[in-house]
Amino acid sequence: MNDQITPNSDLEPGLDLNTTSELTPELTAASLVAGISEQVRQLCQRGYTQFDEGEIKAAIRRFYEAWTLLPKPQHQWPEAGWVLTALGDAYVAKGDFVSGREALESALHCPQTQGNPIIHCRLGQCLFELGELAGAKQQWAVVTANGGEQLLAQLDAKYSAR
Repeated sequence: MNDQITPNSDLEPGLDLNTTSELTPELTAASLVAGISEQVRQLCQRGYTQFDEGEIKAAIRRFYEAWTLLPKPQHQWPEAGWVLTALGDAYVAKGDFVSGREALESALHCPQTQGNPIIHCRLGQCLFELGELAGAKQQWAVVTANGGEQLLAQLDAKYSAR
């Protein structure tokens, strides 16, 4: 397997690989991915700061900015699960449960996400709001099975009939 890096504009938009002295032929795919991972983490942190400040649309833009840094296919990277979960959180807060469902269901196709109580809790909320009560209950059962009872206890009272 060849792990040499070749110029690829999907990796870092706006970076001119031909004029950057930091990149050497010895740069491996693993070290490049580590750099991307840190950039994704920082963008998600900034997005959650905006989220916490009530700037949901700005947070969504920041999370999508992080998404664009991931090499394709994005779903192969654990970081994709972070970004999609963040997007799902933001869409739930915005009241866009269709987009929230899409992001959270996509997150479950990423490494290390199955059984994550936060993802399943938010997905349950989306399904509940979309009138899919059996699916919501199924997601909340996964939350309970994975130690997320406190998450469920913090939900709005309208979800208590779960």
